[in-house]
Amino acid sequence: MLGQGTGINNATLMVKDLETAMSYYRDTLGFNVRGAQAGAFDGSLTASISIADMSSFNLLGISDSAEENTVPEFIQTFLSSDEGVRLYSLSSSSADSTFSALTTNGYAMDSVEAFRNTARKPEGWSWDDGEPTAKSLDFDVSNPPAHLPRFIESVGYDYAGTDSDWRTYYVYGRMFNGHANGVIGMSAIRVAVEDLDASHDEFEKMGFELIDKTETTARYELYRNHELHLVSAKTDQSLQDFVAKRGEGVFALRFEVEQLDSTYQYFENELPEEAFSKSADLITILPEHAFGVQLEFEQESDEQGLMARKLMPKPDLDSVAIVHAQELYTKYCTLCHGDNREGYAADNAPSLRSKSLLATSKNNNFMRYTIQFGRGNSAMAGYLKNQGGPMEYIEIELLLEWLYQMAEVEEPIDLSREPVLGDIDLGARVYKENCAVCHGENGEGISAPALANPMLLATATDHFLRYAIAEGRDGTPMIAFKDSLSDEKIDGLTAFLRSRASGWDIPKLDSVVVPKPEEYVLNEDNEAPVFELKDGKFVSAEQVNQAIKDNKRMVILDARSEVAWRQMHIPGAIPVPYYQEPEEFINDIPNDGTQIVIYCACPHAASERVLSTLKRNGFKNAAIIDEGILVWAQMGFPVRNGS
Repeated sequence: MLGQGTGINNATLMVKDLETAMSYYRDTLGFNVRGAQAGAFDGSLTASISIADMSSFNLLGISDSAEENTVPEFIQTFLSSDEGVRLYSLSSSSADSTFSALTTNGYAMDSVEAFRNTARKPEGWSWDDGEPTAKSLDFDVSNPPAHLPRFIESVGYDYAGTDSDWRTYYVYGRMFNGHANGVIGMSAIRVAVEDLDASHDEFEKMGFELIDKTETTARYELYRNHELHLVSAKTDQSLQDFVAKRGEGVFALRFEVEQLDSTYQYFENELPEEAFSKSADLITILPEHAFGVQLEFEQESDEQGLMARKLMPKPDLDSVAIVHAQELYTKYCTLCHGDNREGYAADNAPSLRSKSLLATSKNNNFMRYTIQFGRGNSAMAGYLKNQGGPMEYIEIELLLEWLYQMAEVEEPIDLSREPVLGDIDLGARVYKENCAVCHGENGEGISAPALANPMLLATATDHFLRYAIAEGRDGTPMIAFKDSLSDEKIDGLTAFLRSRASGWDIPKLDSVVVPKPEEYVLNEDNEAPVFELKDGKFVSAEQVNQAIKDNKRMVILDARSEVAWRQMHIPGAIPVPYYQEPEEFINDIPNDGTQIVIYCACPHAASERVLSTLKRNGFKNAAIIDEGILVWAQMGFPVRNGS
């Protein structure tokens, strides 16, 4: 029924005075409340509270400027006499499949509706293509039954990837969605019902998976720690009063917290004594002190807390995280980099004790991409899970943070991202005289890392290379050449290494400059390629490489920074940094159906923004290179460097 949905999508608390509710939930109850914006319902404003487990809690009010007849009647009717959670939704990876499942089981459903979560128009390079951002499925959209869920699908969201890398999303959610009250998850939506047996039959028929059922409560599993509870009103006077006044519906939300005692102390300082109570395992804030909904807080499980501690890549690593990082290093890195990170245990793997290497890597992606994507044609494999490796993104981030701390890198060494200009012919002679003995005549690596590796040259900026040459790498055989080579020779050597981005044995190439608008279309008089796309937007590197070989008509866009474009790019690609305003540039791209190909290194994050922005501006024939530029280079496909 829910496919690969992520459990609770959100609960919507409807309030009469949104500003007052926002201030109270933020300043008194300790939630991190985001500013109000136009909501999905006409005439509404919503303020969102994001939770680490990818659920959310929304506060909804009516905009002062809204005309009465534009606001849905069920919202007006509810707020005329009540405040509280009137709507809740569950996450579905396909609203259409959920519709099919429920209608097959005999439920009458409204048709699936596409909508935008916000009325705000996207600007600049944006993942928002201006199209609907979500799909909803309701039992009755004009007057939703308060005890039944809505189903929400986020359009274009990678549900399969989220399930695979859930720990990464969750740990980062804990780091960046911090709530002063200690909340780290929404564990249950609790619904009051008149007849528990009849309601259980209804939810079981829908396809909900029962965890357990007692005389008073039926618990259903949604996703990971998320649950849905049906609670009988027959044995609880407060619930009888709730149902008598409002009918069946959500009476309580239950949250997980890091430390229950700390949460209790927080509320002790912020709330009057009569507003809340504490049992051995639950804190309860009464609905009259939370705008009509009962808030419940429980201790997260030891297992979940340990998982978060093990993976949290914060500047001051937890002792549990240190042990886990050491385990990751021992398992994946020791063989080549040595037991003590000394390097050169096998395959010329560099020392990971070098403060120089790590400090110059901390503010860029050099080390990150090295671990994620590996070094093609070397023993250094790619370790990121979606590249076929064994590690989640968060584990690589933890390992990096541990390496920085072990090398006592407190502050990064910031290096210029501008190109180093030098005499390439001079640099070639300097390389032969000073570097070839360790790095090989053709950069293949003899007793030092291979410098002919396309991944190295794609991820190392000019000044990163120059710093290594001039300052050396402490704790390694790589000496500092600043005292034996002139600045002119070091600049020339740096420029020579950069010129090898296209291949070590390729003769010196003319400098490549950023194409002018009249040069954007490659092979203008030829036929366009016909690509087979994955998910309607991803094209394989093999297909694009073949199209280049066949001189097909297309435009290639590099969504990275211009600095990265200068280091290495696909021949003919135009740098269109995702962080610069696109309006003027877009006017220079032919919007006549010409095939547009986009890539970045991530391999989709920046290029997705460019693709969405092009779609928003009416471009129909655009696709993203699925593997990205780094894997492209590792596959031996053509690359150039520019000036």
